[in-house]
Amino acid sequence: MSILVKIILVLFFSIIFSNKLYAANVAADTTYSSSVSGTQYNITADDVDIIVTNDITLDRNQKLFNNTDAERSGATITIHSGSTITTTNSNTIFTGGGEFTITNSGTISTSNSKSINISNSDGASITNNSGGVISSAGNTILGDAGDGADNTTIDNSGEIFSTKATSESSAIIVDEDDTGTTITNNAGGSIYSKGNKSTIVLGASSTLTNSGSIKNNKSVDTNVIQLKGNNNTVTLKDGGVVVGMIKSATGATGNKLRINHGVGMSYYYDTSGTFTLEDLDGNQVVKGSAGSVGQGSSETLDELLGTKSINIRQSLTKFKNEEEDLDEGKGWGEINFSTFKRKQNDQDLSLGFNYTGLTINLINPYKGKDFILSLGTGNQQFTKKHNIHRYSLHSGFYFRDQPFLNKFLDESFILGGVNLHNSVREILTNTTTSGKLNTTSMFESYDLLAGTKINNNFLIPNFGTTFGLSITPGYSENKFYHWNTKTASNISVFLDDDYKFNLAENYQLNLGWILDLRHMILGKDQDYEINGTSASYSQDENLIKELTLATNLGFEKKIANEHFFKFYLDSTISTQELMSFSGNFTYKFAF
Repeated sequence: MSILVKIILVLFFSIIFSNKLYAANVAADTTYSSSVSGTQYNITADDVDIIVTNDITLDRNQKLFNNTDAERSGATITIHSGSTITTTNSNTIFTGGGEFTITNSGTISTSNSKSINISNSDGASITNNSGGVISSAGNTILGDAGDGADNTTIDNSGEIFSTKATSESSAIIVDEDDTGTTITNNAGGSIYSKGNKSTIVLGASSTLTNSGSIKNNKSVDTNVIQLKGNNNTVTLKDGGVVVGMIKSATGATGNKLRINHGVGMSYYYDTSGTFTLEDLDGNQVVKGSAGSVGQGSSETLDELLGTKSINIRQSLTKFKNEEEDLDEGKGWGEINFSTFKRKQNDQDLSLGFNYTGLTINLINPYKGKDFILSLGTGNQQFTKKHNIHRYSLHSGFYFRDQPFLNKFLDESFILGGVNLHNSVREILTNTTTSGKLNTTSMFESYDLLAGTKINNNFLIPNFGTTFGLSITPGYSENKFYHWNTKTASNISVFLDDDYKFNLAENYQLNLGWILDLRHMILGKDQDYEINGTSASYSQDENLIKELTLATNLGFEKKIANEHFFKFYLDSTISTQELMSFSGNFTYKFAF
């Protein structure tokens, strides 16, 4: 016998002897609180509780914790924060039995493949708590070898990942015939890989719910979630991100992709294969992959048009009440600071937003009528990460005490202008390395406002009507979304009145109100595209009408014969759950 053969035999039998020498049976509840190297722990009884604690490390070349008996069940392994179990070869935890529970707050790792091998199990449960790490240099949690892994539950709030850059690089993988897998990646949980294979591979009749982060860091074109079999459900919810292709196998049926990011949240997910798409919040999901866009820019045209109309009417009333203090041919102006908020209504998909704005209204007599110039800027922040900054310029005429349409009407106004919009929308998408994307657009819209009313004396309120029209030419955001021309028009009927109270010499208190009933007559439907796929959105019937009560309280002080300081507080409430507050001051001046 050659020397080489003798050496090989000696090494072979040494390895076998060493493995037997450093094997320990676990037949009762056991706590490990001291570091040990080289020992294999064979689970030989049902319902044993194993605890690894005290910041220790247990390590071996392979199969550190081992359960090979298919009839063995009920074992529990708990790794406390700061403690590590690891192998240099593979199979840090191996189980071929049932009802095997792993709870990790520390580290489970291997320098090769299979930190946890559940390939012959039925009913394995893995909980990786916040701060917990499960990692490998291959497939990290494996269930696609042997007889398969059915009814596996994985709940992750920590990190599960593979560092391998080629094949056998999945963070979680089960066989196509394995059923009943349930994976929940919670907010703060991270599951990732960087290899050619999918980060997560599901079999059949299984579920995956993500509120955290699931990424394939190799490329956004590489699969991140792969469904091998039929009747799987993937739910993407909250602010969770996904990076990489979501794939359903060729010929697979019954696979569902459900989105649950909240009303008005925009997203676009690139998919491969056949999915049934569903948005659990009621947003309109568009096929051709899976996309949805918050309809905020379209939905609020009517709202902002109505708000502009009320603002102009309030200014005209103030100007008319102060004309007796103005020299003939002199102008009047006000600066208005405003903020209003609309609550989100998930029932009719009306988006909530906060709006802050600054408006300057100037009025000057011109050839028997009054010229109006209105300048404005404002920022609209929707609840789902969509901001629009607006700039506006409007001009027109106020026909004070002049019948415009017929002899029964006392005054009228007409106003037109342009608005410039700078929109920034954050969307969730699996087509970027961050799982998010800012889509931007610059676009304009054009407005026309006209109104007339009958003024009554004493306690009878004034009565009037207004018409509003807004046209937004078609425009595209820099990625995914294109909007066709949008037209919104409305008509309002209103009652208003105002009152003056002289408190003392040179002091005056003003009260006023407007009760406005507005109805949209055009603009309910919106045509748009997501990544070239056409769609049409029709807003809820409850959003096309609104009853608004606007009130104002004003204080006036005469400083000198031609100098007046006036301060107003305005408030608005409406049936669309909108509330606003504004403050403005006016000062007589000539221009």
